[in-house]
Amino acid sequence: MTRTSRQQLIRGHLLGWWMVLISPTLTAAATVYYVDAGHPLAADANTGTRAEPWRTIQHALDRLQPGETVYIRDGVYAEGLQTVRSGDLESGPVTVAAFPGHRPVVDGTGVATAATGFTIRHDHIHVQGLVIRHWDTGIWLEGAGHTRLDDCEVHQAAFGIGAADGTHDFELNRVIIHHFDLYGFDASPSGGAPCYYGTLNDCLAHTGRDPEQNVDGFALGHGTQYGFVLNRCRTWGVFDGFDISARGTRLERCVAHDCTWGGFKIWQDDVRLVNCLAHDNQVVNVELDWDEEPGVVRLINCTLVDGATWNVYAENAGDTLQLANCLLAGGDNIGLLLTEHVAAGTYAGDFNLFHCGNSARVIVDNYEFEFSGEDIAAGLWHTYSGQDGHSATAATVVEIFSGGTATNFRPGPGSPAVDAGTADGAPPRDMDGRRRAQGAAVDIGCFEYHAPPGRWGDADGDGYVTSFDRLNLARFLAGNMARLTDAAAADIDADGRVSLPDLIRLHDRLR
Repeated sequence: MTRTSRQQLIRGHLLGWWMVLISPTLTAAATVYYVDAGHPLAADANTGTRAEPWRTIQHALDRLQPGETVYIRDGVYAEGLQTVRSGDLESGPVTVAAFPGHRPVVDGTGVATAATGFTIRHDHIHVQGLVIRHWDTGIWLEGAGHTRLDDCEVHQAAFGIGAADGTHDFELNRVIIHHFDLYGFDASPSGGAPCYYGTLNDCLAHTGRDPEQNVDGFALGHGTQYGFVLNRCRTWGVFDGFDISARGTRLERCVAHDCTWGGFKIWQDDVRLVNCLAHDNQVVNVELDWDEEPGVVRLINCTLVDGATWNVYAENAGDTLQLANCLLAGGDNIGLLLTEHVAAGTYAGDFNLFHCGNSARVIVDNYEFEFSGEDIAAGLWHTYSGQDGHSATAATVVEIFSGGTATNFRPGPGSPAVDAGTADGAPPRDMDGRRRAQGAAVDIGCFEYHAPPGRWGDADGDGYVTSFDRLNLARFLAGNMARLTDAAAADIDADGRVSLPDLIRLHDRLR
């Protein structure tokens, strides 16, 4: 066997291993069809084979049965799409996917017969790799169950992706939504049944087109919705980053920054922020809003930096705020603002690190009782509140973060955040996927200190370790990507080369 053949074989095994890794439930489709707008013989009267592809995606949707797949090749498809029938558990989903290596575009420019790029009203629908642009609404899920959207992009739309009227058990993976007017992603009853059990992994929502609008990155609308999970999602350039009005929601390793109002706005009961990061939001990083019903919000190992007015604001003492292993730093006005929570017994905090740019107002209760960093260090806040007996303060931001700046938000050597947290209730991994604890004890904040403080897996160089890095690393190893943006960060085992063990380790860190 020649060296070239051996390399091709290895790459094939890598790609095959990766496909099994990310698609453990993948089964062979009963039938596969093709749509190719660029094929000279494409027509909806064809058989739908590679040699005789269909011309429109909607024709494929009209034809597809449960368990069948249509692959869409490159092209601009000026048509509004609607599902026609459901897949099922026995035969499999109805799957609409970009042909491997292709990026087909569903474009609403000049389309007068539809206002929505893709309307999904049926169950067991999988959509993968489509770009949807120039619509009033990009994708609309209505009463749909067990829907999955993978690697799609929605942009230039008034509304990005909406789920309504009882949509449930759905999943979005590596979906990018940008340049929208009112929301990137929203799940709400919209006059029908509540939505529930939705999972979003590694999704991005950024850049509201109209700065005058109250535009949300990710929103879970008002009502009796419940059971959502958001993992490693990020939002910026909107009014509110995460606007959460669904009980039983967990946000883990999520990031909100540079929002016009706030990073995380929480309305409902039993909402948890774990390993989350909010920074440089123009008013507040985390806000508990009163919805007339008591609720409990838990922040665990979160890092909150430079909320201009407040880092954390709890509006009403009817809501309970629990704060553990959290790092609050920077800001111009107040670090932690409570509203009669101490008297009501609805604040519980410990093993936190407090700092504020206004050193006299690190913690304020009811706009009346103000505690400086020195007051907290002297135990006055603990005496007043009965809380934060093990919490600490920092005099400057420089002593907290790596390199002496609040730019990557990882603690530096000697930081008061290092080894200062509690293992009780702490998540087993940090924002980068490193195991806790890296030192003698758990660190405060969403990052564990590690020497050297490299990014360890951030192959695309965006500052975060996500499944986008895993996907790019797999493509690079399979020979489908010429270079990585940050090959040094992808060398997770530090053996001087990027190889399959690095991919395995990165997969382990993202579980």
